[in-house]
Amino acid sequence: MLGVLIGRGGFVLRLTGTRVMAINVGQSDVAWQFHPCTTLKRVRAGTARRRLVMEQARRFVRLSEALTLAVMFLLLARPTFAQVDTGAILGTVKDPSGAVVPGAKVTLTNEGTSFSISTTTGPDGGYTFTPVKIATYTVDAEFQGFQKASHPHVTVNVQQQVVVDFTLQPGQVTQTVEVTAEVPLLQTQNASVGQVVGSKEVNDLPLNGRNFTFLAQLTAGVTVGQQESRGLDASGDFTANGNRPSQNNYLLDGIDNNIDVVDFLNGTAFVVLPSVDAIQEFKAQTNNYSAEIGRAGGAVLNATIKSGTNQLHGDVWEFVRNDKFDAADFFENAGGRSKGEFRQNQFGATIGGPIIIPRVYNGKNKSFFFGDYEGTRIRQGTPQSSTVPTLAERNSGFTDFTDVIAGLAGSKGTTDLLGRSFPLGTIFDPATTRAVPGGFVRDPIQCGGVVNMICPDRLDPAAVKLMQLYPLPTSGTLVNNFTASPVRREEVNRFDVRVDHNFSDRDQFFTRTSYFDDPQFKPGPFGGIADGGGFNQGNQIATSRNVAISETHSFSPTLINEVRGGFSGIHTGRLQPNGNTLGIPDQFGIKDIPQVAANGGLPAFGNGSLGTLGSNAFLVSDEFNSTTQFTENLTKIYKSHAFKGGFEFQHIKFSTLQPPWSRGQFNFDGIYTSVPDQTDVNTARAQLLLLPIPSTLTGGVDFVGGANSVFASNIANTDNGHNYYGLYFQDDWKVTPKLTLNLGLRWDRFGFVEENFGAQANFVPGTPGAGAQYLIPTSGKAAVQAKNELSPSFLSTLAKDKIALAYSNNFALGNVQNTNFSPRVGFAYQLTPKLVVRGGYGIFYGGFENRGYSPNIGENYPFQFSFSFFQPDSAHPIQFTNPDGSVCSPATFVTVGFSCIPLQPTLVNASGLQLRGIQFNYITPYTQGFNLMTQYQLTPETSVELGYVGSLARHLEVFPNANLAPVIVPPGTNSTPLLPFPDFARGGSYAATEGSSYYHSLQFKLERRFSNGLNFLGAYTYSKVRSTMSPAATGPPISPDSASRETTRWRTSIHAMSCISVAVMNSR
Repeated sequence: MLGVLIGRGGFVLRLTGTRVMAINVGQSDVAWQFHPCTTLKRVRAGTARRRLVMEQARRFVRLSEALTLAVMFLLLARPTFAQVDTGAILGTVKDPSGAVVPGAKVTLTNEGTSFSISTTTGPDGGYTFTPVKIATYTVDAEFQGFQKASHPHVTVNVQQQVVVDFTLQPGQVTQTVEVTAEVPLLQTQNASVGQVVGSKEVNDLPLNGRNFTFLAQLTAGVTVGQQESRGLDASGDFTANGNRPSQNNYLLDGIDNNIDVVDFLNGTAFVVLPSVDAIQEFKAQTNNYSAEIGRAGGAVLNATIKSGTNQLHGDVWEFVRNDKFDAADFFENAGGRSKGEFRQNQFGATIGGPIIIPRVYNGKNKSFFFGDYEGTRIRQGTPQSSTVPTLAERNSGFTDFTDVIAGLAGSKGTTDLLGRSFPLGTIFDPATTRAVPGGFVRDPIQCGGVVNMICPDRLDPAAVKLMQLYPLPTSGTLVNNFTASPVRREEVNRFDVRVDHNFSDRDQFFTRTSYFDDPQFKPGPFGGIADGGGFNQGNQIATSRNVAISETHSFSPTLINEVRGGFSGIHTGRLQPNGNTLGIPDQFGIKDIPQVAANGGLPAFGNGSLGTLGSNAFLVSDEFNSTTQFTENLTKIYKSHAFKGGFEFQHIKFSTLQPPWSRGQFNFDGIYTSVPDQTDVNTARAQLLLLPIPSTLTGGVDFVGGANSVFASNIANTDNGHNYYGLYFQDDWKVTPKLTLNLGLRWDRFGFVEENFGAQANFVPGTPGAGAQYLIPTSGKAAVQAKNELSPSFLSTLAKDKIALAYSNNFALGNVQNTNFSPRVGFAYQLTPKLVVRGGYGIFYGGFENRGYSPNIGENYPFQFSFSFFQPDSAHPIQFTNPDGSVCSPATFVTVGFSCIPLQPTLVNASGLQLRGIQFNYITPYTQGFNLMTQYQLTPETSVELGYVGSLARHLEVFPNANLAPVIVPPGTNSTPLLPFPDFARGGSYAATEGSSYYHSLQFKLERRFSNGLNFLGAYTYSKVRSTMSPAATGPPISPDSASRETTRWRTSIHAMSCISVAVMNSR
C-alpha cells in the first residue's frame, strides 16, 4: 500500500507491500492512497482554517476537582511510571589540550522558564543532568582561568540522552564564548530503537481526524495494524516489529493511558486522545527500551502535554470539511446517488504562559500554566445497503414468493436424495419432511398448484407483523434492493490543563488533567424498531479522564527523587435504538423478554439473505475502566554511572454490563425450507413466516420449522479488578568516552483478575473425567450465595459430561507467575566521531495484552449465563424441555421468546449453557527483543542508520474454543455427539497462553535537517513475520488441533515485506 498525505506544513509518504510505485501530487490539500490490485481513489481532505473565538465545552469538569483528586493521590501513597517522560543532558568538559577539567561548574537553564540548576564535573571531567524535562535549554560551563562556554538551544526529547561536550579556552570567566555547533545527530548513549516526533511535526503533518498516533508509522518497523472488528485500525492502531497491537503501551506524561475494558468499546486502545495542538512531542520506542518501562511487549508510545513558559502564547483554529467542497465518490456515481450529507467542524484554542495574578502573585520564572480546548462536530450520511422483501412479496401479504426463483434464474440448482432437481430459490414445505434411505427429503411448497406460493392459513400472524417492519425496497432486484444514508452524529469535546511550579532549584512540581468526551449516534439501515444495526451502531458514550501529578526533589545535583501519581479512567457504553422503550416484544406476542431499563427494543431476528430485524447482540453495553497508579523513582549519579531504580504499582478496575443476548436472538437461515443439508438462504424468509405444524404426511417429522438457532442470556454485571507491581534497576555506565553500557533488570507481577464479590466461575478444560473442572470460589458474597442456587439440571449435566465441580479457596480461580524477571542489556560504541554501533537484548513482559478481560469468566453460570441452542439436524426442530424433562415447546415458534428459557439460576436447564475459562496456571506473555544498529553522520545535518531488529514472542494469548469436535466432520453431520462436553453449548470461550511468533527485519533510516528549515525523515523496513495465532486479540479462534500451534507458523495479516515512510516538512 502506498499513501501520500500533504498538509499545510509538509507531507507524508507511506508504501507497504512488495511493489514500489510513484505518484506525482500537486501542491494542494489532498490525500491519496494506493492499494495494489485496486484503483486509485481520492480521499476528501479539503481543509480551511480561520480564526474563531473558542467555544466553551458543554461538558466541563472543573479544574479544582481534578487538582483535589491529584493531590489526594500524592498524599495517599508513594509510588508508577518513572521519569519516562523526561530525558538527560550529559557531557565532558576538557581544556584545549584534551585533558579533562574536574570541578568545573555546569549550569542548565530552561530557555522558556529561566529555571536553572547547576552541578560540577567529576574526576573524569564528566557531568550529568537527569531527569530533565523535555524543553530547550542553554548549557554553560565555567572554570577558573578559562572563558565561560555557553551552548544555547539544546533540545531534549522524551527518553533522550543529549551529549553536550565543552572545550574551554584560556581567559577570564567573565568572558563568554557561545558554541554555535549543532548537537550531533548520533545516538551514542543507549541502544533503544524508536523515533521522536516533535510538536511541529505533530501539528503540521496531515492527520486524518487529528489523531497524532497515526504518526507512529513514521518509525522504522511500524506498520498499520490489521483491520479488526473493534475498529482500532481506523484509530491509530499499529503493530511494531511484528508484535500484536494489543501488546503496545500508551503513556501520557508517563501515566498509563491504556484501555482495559472488555472490547475497546470506544474504538481505540488508549483512554484519552489529546488535541494535536496540545502535544509537545511523543516518542515511539519499539525495541530495547529502558528497564523503567514495563507492562507490554510491543511498542511504547509516550506522549507529553505542553507546558507554559514566561511568554504568553496561544492560538485559535477551525478546520472545516463539507460535502459542498467535495465531488461525489465512485460508488455514489456508479449507483446514481446524490452525495451524502457531510459536515465536519473541528475548532479550538490553546493558551499558555506564567501564572500572574495582578497585585497578588507574579509567577514569572516560577509558576506556569497551559490549557487547550478542542471541539468536533460531525454530521455524516452513512450509505448502507441491505436486502428487504420485494414489493410483490409485500403486496401479496407475504404469500407469493415466485419472484425468488425468477430473481435467481441462471444460478445452479439443487438435487435431493430422490434425484429430483429444483431451481435455486425453491421453497420447500417443512411439514413434508420425511426420512428416506441416506437421509431426509421434503417437497416444494405450493398453494393452488403454484410452487413458492404459501396458503394464508400456514402463515404465523406474528411473523407477518415482523416482516411488515422492513422498509420498502428502493430497487426492483431480489438482493441488495434497499439503500439508505442515515445521518451519523458525533460531538467531541476535549481539553487539557497543566500547571508547573518550581518551589526552588531543589523541588519541582507539576499536575495535569485531561478530559475527552465523545458521544455519538451511529444509525442502522432501517431505523425505528426494525433497526438492523450492528454492534458498533446505536447511541454511544465515551467519557475519559487522565490525571497526573509529580514532585521531583534534588537532595544534591547527583541524587534526585521523584514521586508520581496518576489516574486514568473511561466510561464507555452503547445503547441500541429504542433501548429505553419497553413493551415492544409484547406488540408482536413475543413472550417473557425482560422489560427493564436499557433492555428495550426488539429481539434480533436473523433472516437468511434479508437484513436482520432488531438490534444486535451485546447491547446494552456499559463499561467502566480505571487505573490508579503510583511510582517512586530514585536517580544517583556516581562517577561514570547513572543509577536509577524504582517501584511501580497499578490498581486496575473494570466493571462490565454486557449481556450477550438479553433480548434473545432467533435465526431463521433457510435450513428447514431447503433441500435437507443443502441450505439455500434465499428461502429463509419463508422459514420465518411458516408456522411449525404436525407433518402432513404419514410417518413424517412433526413440527419442523421455526428458528434453527436460538441465543439467550440473563442480565448481570461484573466488577473486576487486579493489581500490577513492578520493580526496576537501571545503570547507564559510561565505561569509556566512546563506550556506554545500558544494564537493566525489571520484575513484573501481573495479578490474576478477581471479581469483587466472587461472582465468577472458571471452566478448566481437560479430558472428561480426568481433569475437566468447573471452579467456583468459596468466598465472596455472590460466590457464597451461588452454592445454594445451582440447579439440579446443572449438577446432573456436569456429572453426565464428567466435569468435576470444585469450590476453590483461590479467590481469583487461577495462578500467575511471580518470576517475571526481564534483563535488558545494551551498548553504544562510538567508533569514530561520525560512526556509532549500537546493540541490545531485552525481555519485555506483556501480561495485560491490552485486551480487557475477554473471555469474562464472570459471565459463567450461575452468576451470568447464556444459552445457545442449535437444530439437531436439518430435519428436526429445536425442542425446549422443562427441567423435569417434559416438552415446553415442540418448536421454536416466533412467539416463544424466553417462555421456555427460565433465567432464575435454580430453574436453569443447563442444556446449551456456554462454558468460559482462562488458563488456570497463567504464563505471562513475553517478547525477546534484540537489535544491532549502525549510525553514520554524513554531515552535521544528515545521518543514516542501518541495522537488524528482531523479536521472538512466546506464550501469547490464543482463544481456542473449549468445546469443539476434535475432528472436522462432513457438512450436515450432527457433530454434537463428538463434542468433549456434548450437553453444553458448542464452542465456548477460553484463553490460553499458547501462541508464539517471530520477526526479523532490516531497518534503514535517513534524517536530514536543511539550513532553510526543511526537515526530511525517511524509513525503510524489510521484514518477515511468522506466527501461530491471529495477530489481533480479537482474531478468529484457533484450529481445534491445538498441537499444531506448537509446530506450525504462518504469515499473518500484519506481515509487510517492504514498508517505506517519508515525511518532509518545514520546521520554521
